[in-house]
Amino acid sequence: MKTYFFSTHNFERKYLNYWTDKLGINSVFLETRLSEETLGLVKDADSISCWASDDLSKGVLQSLNRLGIKFISLRSAGFSHLDLDFAKDNNFSVARVPSYSPEAIAEHTLGLLMCLNRKFPRAYQRVKDFNFSLDGLEGVTLHGKNVGIVGVGKIGEAFARIMKGMGCHIYLCDPNVDELLARELEAQFVDLKTLLKISDVVSLHCPLNEKTKYLINKETIEYLKKDAFLINTGRGALIETQALIDKLKRKDIRGVGLDVYEYEENIFSHDHSLEGISDEKLLRLMSFPNVLITSHQAFFTSEALDNIARISCENIKNFNENLPINEQNILC
Repeated sequence: MKTYFFSTHNFERKYLNYWTDKLGINSVFLETRLSEETLGLVKDADSISCWASDDLSKGVLQSLNRLGIKFISLRSAGFSHLDLDFAKDNNFSVARVPSYSPEAIAEHTLGLLMCLNRKFPRAYQRVKDFNFSLDGLEGVTLHGKNVGIVGVGKIGEAFARIMKGMGCHIYLCDPNVDELLARELEAQFVDLKTLLKISDVVSLHCPLNEKTKYLINKETIEYLKKDAFLINTGRGALIETQALIDKLKRKDIRGVGLDVYEYEENIFSHDHSLEGISDEKLLRLMSFPNVLITSHQAFFTSEALDNIARISCENIKNFNENLPINEQNILC
């Protein structure tokens, strides 16, 4: 039986080719995003592989069920695009890649922070234009500053270690309090309101779910210091976009770094250089000089891409051969 790989990108093909060949998976690669309209492409298959932008809502899952799909391999850690309850109730088997390179995302978070603080993009362009003036490039010394990290999974922990190494004071917010980590990093676990009030840098690393959607909203965003940096390399909808725009319009925040965006689905990972974009909120965010946006690339290292391909293909192989799948990978 075949496995259809939806939303395959050019940048991941060499890794997918290697691991599907090595593990003997009969693969069909499609650049097309999985949706109600593209389900007709699936024939003679009992499993599919999906990217984070694919549609795995109830309606799509119902159609996949009728097509005989039994297994879904997610090439992502997050699964907010999947109706997990429906998948469980209808006997789908679903596995993901729970961790592929937390350090890569933590390093990208640091990169966003450093570029915002020391204004590297502006400085680079000035020198390219033979302008060696320092006016307007002043930053702050991060050593000794308070860094608040919301979500202390593997990525949040990796970023905490980086910032501790830079001499920062670490504050953590997570439902699960890791006392051992707190002692090791001389960090404190605090509630969200306290973290936002005392932090010079706030970095979001939590998953997106009903409890975390709009974690930063029109009310909580007002707790931020006026000279704070806000970084989001988690999920776009952790921040209420309009609340952030309003905060920026009031010049009430030092800088914002976003690798994710609430409405990124049909924008990020695509080339719009010829036709432009019509998303008014994204265009407004891009207009602020103290906002730096990257296109959901925090994970984008060769090591991470190889791990995503390997683990997702191993999940498929084990399902096909009735072998146990790593428990950490299983969603249902």
